[in-house]
Amino acid sequence: MLKIFLSFLFILIPALSYSHSQLIEIIPKNNVIYTKSPTEIKLKFRSEVKLVRADLNNISNKDKKIKLDLTSFKKRSKEFTIPIPNISLGKYNISWRALSPDGHIIKGRSKFEVK
Repeated sequence: MLKIFLSFLFILIPALSYSHSQLIEIIPKNNVIYTKSPTEIKLKFRSEVKLVRADLNNISNKDKKIKLDLTSFKKRSKEFTIPIPNISLGKYNISWRALSPDGHIIKGRSKFEVK
């Protein structure tokens, strides 16, 4: 009986760890210096998520928040493309939050610089 229970756990535990969607790619990439200002933020996930929040802050200018238009992201998707308004030279931080298919919040950050 113990062997059956342990076998069940070994099957169940990996399945639980994959229940949260993972970010596959973010553009602008983390810790990259760009010579030209990016025009959009791209987020690609392993499964469909609901984008809850995305922020862009100019950390060279006292964390000044740059307004992003997220009104078109009402539905779940594997990919999101968010237009970036014209930004100046400096260091920036992208932070995002999404709702995974199992209902858990996932989040991340990416820093980049425009020189």
